[in-house]
Amino acid sequence: MGSNKFFKGVLLGAAAGGLLSLLDRTTRQEMGTSLKNSGNYISTYSKNPQRLVESSKEVYEKLRTTADQVSRDIQFISEKVDEIKGMTPQVKEIIEETKETFEDSSEAYKDTFSDRETSNELTTQDEESQPIASSFKGY
Repeated sequence: MGSNKFFKGVLLGAAAGGLLSLLDRTTRQEMGTSLKNSGNYISTYSKNPQRLVESSKEVYEKLRTTADQVSRDIQFISEKVDEIKGMTPQVKEIIEETKETFEDSSEAYKDTFSDRETSNELTTQDEESQPIASSFKGY
């Protein structure tokens, strides 16, 4: 019983709002134009129902074509995602190999440079063998 009053109230409110909006001249003119156009469409399609069927078929074909294209696009994206998922282990393996190579190289560099003196100073024998160091000896 309460819902019956609710829907009556909604309909009365909508009608009152519609009537109040028609107080504006521009709104009245637009509504008049819209009603005339709607009347023309209804009149045209009621006189030529075959035209309505053809128009509906065109819209249906456009929607079906669009749906097919969207379906193909989704399938393509899904395939690419699967390819990426398949590539992930390969990429991970390449990164691991690269990491191991750098670690091995790092160890090799440490071994090479740890054999040399830990001091950064040049001895007199090293200075004489270095062309740049020996050229600055007098300065």
